[in-house]
Amino acid sequence: MKVDPSQRARLLRLGIPLLLAWGVAWLLGIAILAKVAIDLRAELRETDLDTELALYATTVYGLTWFDEAGVFHDEILRLEKELLDAPYDIWVVEPGNPPTRHFSPAHPRFNLTDFTQLQTTVMGQGQDVYLDGQDTDGKPYRLHAIPTFMDQGDTSTPKAMIITVADPTPGQAAYQAFVQRIVGASALLGILGLLVGVGLTAWSLRPVLASLRQRERFLSATAHELRTPVAALRSICESAQRGDEAPQLALTRMDGLLRSATHTLEDLLLFARLDAGASLERQPVRLDLLVEALLPDDDSVTLDATATVVNLDPRLATVAVRNLLENARKHGAAAQSHIHVTVAGAQVTVEDQGKGFSAELLARRETDFALSPTQGGTGLGLAIVNMVARLHGGALRLENRVEGGARVTVNFA
Repeated sequence: MKVDPSQRARLLRLGIPLLLAWGVAWLLGIAILAKVAIDLRAELRETDLDTELALYATTVYGLTWFDEAGVFHDEILRLEKELLDAPYDIWVVEPGNPPTRHFSPAHPRFNLTDFTQLQTTVMGQGQDVYLDGQDTDGKPYRLHAIPTFMDQGDTSTPKAMIITVADPTPGQAAYQAFVQRIVGASALLGILGLLVGVGLTAWSLRPVLASLRQRERFLSATAHELRTPVAALRSICESAQRGDEAPQLALTRMDGLLRSATHTLEDLLLFARLDAGASLERQPVRLDLLVEALLPDDDSVTLDATATVVNLDPRLATVAVRNLLENARKHGAAAQSHIHVTVAGAQVTVEDQGKGFSAELLARRETDFALSPTQGGTGLGLAIVNMVARLHGGALRLENRVEGGARVTVNFA
């Protein structure tokens, strides 16, 4: 169904805040998750590298020693080819002037010449040190230094420093690639979430749109139903004022029109209450007697009914049956048209000898009978009957009889 500009503007005013709230919450959640993942990956990157540096430094500490004469022994360390070929520079430096390098890489990867900055912490305080820096060639490095002691003699004072140096660039490259993947995945999830938000917003606004359409149909139908009696009243008043019609006759005609308009207004208000979700007051009712009480005293309607008790709302059921009878009388083919009513179980069937229903109206027999000003007077009555039936858990069915006329069946259960 086409949405007019005023409805579209109202829906946008309702939908945009919903979409913005969803979008902000979704994107904020994705951003927080991405930030947590990136931070954890950064911690792991640094922790992994520091763990390896500490492992190598500890290994060197276990494979080397200083004897009681202060002589450094690295014989066992030099037998470990895999350790010496690892992508790290290993130094054992004893501070002094100049410092003594007891062990150094054969082919250093970093141009490091001065370790005096480590002496205070490592040698003076006996603590491990992790340090980032750049060598004299500007190449970045990650450094780990621990103290080593003599095996005999003064074993409480550090004798030298074991220094392991690694290149943090590969880890940083992997970290950058991870960050790019996380950002890309977050952007994709953000777009997907926004699309889902658009769908959810549209879905959540469907009842609002249906309500707006129903309200506009209701207002249009109200104007349509009241336009004719208002125009007739105006015509009668003008005729009486000109003296073309006797005042008493004019008042009688106006009284009839006002009664009809009042009945129409009552039906419109009932439809509005039902559409707003009226509650049922069910009770056991003899449906055959309820229908019989609504029939006229003349012979224009025949009743074929069996005694049946149905648990329904008698007030609403009365309105529904009355509307079916009025429609049948209104759309009969002639004054002598006969109406036949059948009551069986929770079902009431009304048949007339009129022209029957239009193809458009019959096409709606499996869906709701929407209130519309274009249904030639049947819209309001059938809309009310259909809504009453659906509130009872039943349905309304329209048919055209083979021999001519219409058949309307309402089931209250």
